[in-house]
Amino acid sequence: MSYRKLTRAVVAVCIFAIAAALTWAAPFADRAAFVASNPKSERVPVEAFAFNEHAKGLKIEVWATSPQLFTPVTMDIDPKGRAWVVEGVDYGRGRTLGDGTSIVVISDTDGDGKADESHVFVAEPNVRTAPLGIGVFDNVIVLSATPDIIVYTDVDRDGKFDPKIDKREVFLTGFQGGGHDHTLHAVVGSPSGQWYFSYGNKGANIKTVDGRHFVSNCYYGNPAQCGIDSSDGHRYIGGAAMRINPDGTGLNVVGHNFRNTHDMVVNSFGDVYQNDNDDPSHCRATWLMEYGNLGYSDLIDGTKSWEEIAKSWEEQRPTDNDPPGYVAVHGKGVIRSSASHWRENYPGTIPPGDVYGAGSPTGVTFIEGDELGAEFRGTYLACDMVHKALLGYKPALKDAEIQMVRLGEWLGLNEQSKGQFFLPTDIVVGTDGALYLADFYNDTSRHVDQVSGTIYRITRTDGKPMTRPTYDFDTTAGLFAALASPNSGVRFVAVSKLMAKGAQVEKDAEAFFTSHADNPYIAARAVWLLAKAGDAGRTFVENLLKNGDESQRIVAYRALRFALPDRLLAYAAQVAGDKSASVRREVALSMRDVPFAQCKDILATLIANYEPHNRWYLEALGTAASLKETQVYDELVKPLAQSMDYAKWDDKLKNLAWRLHTPAAVDDLDKVIRAQLPDITEFRHLIMAYALYTDEPDRAHREKIVLAFADIPQFKGDDYQTTVSEVYQKDIRLIPPVRLTQDYLMPRELGPETKVSTPEEIAKLPGDAAHGKARATLCLMCHRIDGVGPMFAPDLSTWGTQRTIAEIAKDIVAPSDKLAHGFEDPVRITGHGKTAEGFLVNYSYHAGSCKIKVMGGDYLKLLFRGEGLRIEHLKESWMPTASKMGLTDQDVRDIAEYLHTK
Repeated sequence: MSYRKLTRAVVAVCIFAIAAALTWAAPFADRAAFVASNPKSERVPVEAFAFNEHAKGLKIEVWATSPQLFTPVTMDIDPKGRAWVVEGVDYGRGRTLGDGTSIVVISDTDGDGKADESHVFVAEPNVRTAPLGIGVFDNVIVLSATPDIIVYTDVDRDGKFDPKIDKREVFLTGFQGGGHDHTLHAVVGSPSGQWYFSYGNKGANIKTVDGRHFVSNCYYGNPAQCGIDSSDGHRYIGGAAMRINPDGTGLNVVGHNFRNTHDMVVNSFGDVYQNDNDDPSHCRATWLMEYGNLGYSDLIDGTKSWEEIAKSWEEQRPTDNDPPGYVAVHGKGVIRSSASHWRENYPGTIPPGDVYGAGSPTGVTFIEGDELGAEFRGTYLACDMVHKALLGYKPALKDAEIQMVRLGEWLGLNEQSKGQFFLPTDIVVGTDGALYLADFYNDTSRHVDQVSGTIYRITRTDGKPMTRPTYDFDTTAGLFAALASPNSGVRFVAVSKLMAKGAQVEKDAEAFFTSHADNPYIAARAVWLLAKAGDAGRTFVENLLKNGDESQRIVAYRALRFALPDRLLAYAAQVAGDKSASVRREVALSMRDVPFAQCKDILATLIANYEPHNRWYLEALGTAASLKETQVYDELVKPLAQSMDYAKWDDKLKNLAWRLHTPAAVDDLDKVIRAQLPDITEFRHLIMAYALYTDEPDRAHREKIVLAFADIPQFKGDDYQTTVSEVYQKDIRLIPPVRLTQDYLMPRELGPETKVSTPEEIAKLPGDAAHGKARATLCLMCHRIDGVGPMFAPDLSTWGTQRTIAEIAKDIVAPSDKLAHGFEDPVRITGHGKTAEGFLVNYSYHAGSCKIKVMGGDYLKLLFRGEGLRIEHLKESWMPTASKMGLTDQDVRDIAEYLHTK
């Protein structure tokens, strides 16, 4: 179908893009004029909402609404219980409010559970697309406004920025992507006293005050940065999560190779949770294992998209039994999933977490307190704009992973209200323990000129009061009271100030830990303090390394590692043999940047305790071996074979060789495969070790091995031959750069030109799905449907299930109205009297070449330096209109019916 924003999921993903559709009759000089012209509140009535069985005993009420705020993009709650909201009203097409993007402060001054006061903290005249994150830490307000993280200090604490009194500084810069949403998101606090933040795959080029330099990018962002290592020696790809000290030092990468994680949260154990959007049908909710590579772009240098490397045998197709690999969209049916999308079968990627299908996840939070009820403790919530719901999870520790256990659509619209204009953008736990949910108030179609906004408050139905406390940050007792807060920003202020007191708070911290033993999340907050206190505090935490609760051992090790890096090796040696795979995982992750000679014995212990079924643990071992893989394989793994016949290598040896995939390891795997002649499932697993290489000689060597697999008599079957061919063609084969010597043209028409009606008129016709399926074979020239067709244009397998008949018809009738994510750059390249048409995949000024995907899904790498090629970036879709395809009104209606109901 249309190469333009094809799915409702994709349409909804970008908050900024939704807002970009908002237009008004005339520009406004300032926000005050805008508010005066928009006094009416339009919102979803609370009767339209429904909690599922995992959210019993809760109710939702309006807390604040327009004109107190408009189009809330992101928000946070301060210690006074006030909401700080970034508005998105500045997104008119070429029309902006004269005073810039507003941060609005909203208060419930009388404590009756409803906001009654609203004012502007600051309007940023130079910020024309709404910042995608805000964090509030007492009187310090941290705004994520690409390319900068901006820190405001409200010196006089009046909630209004006065440049004569208050402070504004650019804390960190270098985030790329401009007004795109695949860029910088919110800064959040953590129990270690550090700030965490994330950005999408538009990438970054960041330099810090202490001389660190981090670069990340991929084909989607700035391809010229692909393949560049950061100052720590590691190569980071695409979007990333980072942590940094509030003084601007100590920046480190926590995880990378995201598409666009829109928000993240760090709980009191130090666990990081996030979402990632949005290629249908692969939205995910994930526990981010430290340093994890989430696999969206090419693992070598980020130059290949997942579509380029997608294997036919990694795609799952639905059956009556819903086999593994198919994911239901939180009760909305079966959605096709491809393991290619997050590169699940490549060594070096962490498992994807919960891939729940089509969607558009945005703000997230984690409930740690019992204010809503003890049953909600440990619940992770994520807004999803396509689902128009809060998706719930109950993360559970198992082996070396934290499983994302689904709780379904924790809060959504009832069946009678699915058409309401509800776009949940952010969710925050308030100082009173209630949940505050922001609604952008728009429809996912983007065609509605709707400017409103509401914050809902979720509380208990039993009438138990949820009151807003008052915090005293000037006394030790007040700080410990704040440390118990359900609000993460308040906790961050408390832990930062308490850490500064050092040994003075040892006894109080121990008492805090003991008094909150019934809630491990609250108790864990004291562990981070004690590790940074005096000798007694450190001893207390060291003793927790022997605690019978593995969660306590994990947080103790993390806290000691952060607080006392000089003692890391001693602590690691102490617990490297722990009975818990999760504790050993933490030890492995902490060895990433330790020289081999210093951690050899620790790694040997960790490897000895590896169990082959545990992919998370295997990836942690791979992280431990980073930049020292050859030594780890040659000195610790290969000796385990003890001259064993390759036919007898077990899963442990094979998996370790697979994960490290050094030249020696892949040579050994070659011998293992020839000796054991594995079945097709294991063969497909092992062959992926050859998909990654370090340089041209290494690539050529792996190519030789893989191609030789095709000549093994036992591998002559179609499954084996297809596997070898696809790994070679998509992963190992280099596409040589060529000159433009022939035409590569897109078809302009596919049948006698017809005249069709408007999408609205077409939608009124009765539909015939069977006839639509037959006519949809026309789409297979460019699109893939249920595994059939080239991977050139967007996959239509699940596209129509998330759209209305009229929306589908519109994309067939007028395909040039909207561009799909990943297909935003149709190009025409001309030179030497020849033309190549397709999608620009990669452009490298330094390499003097660009890669273009041409008709049929093949890739063409063209040299342009000195060639006089002209690259024309087009604004229209390559897809012919319905008229140019020779379709009638009934054809369009039937194709829409087929794609909508299939």
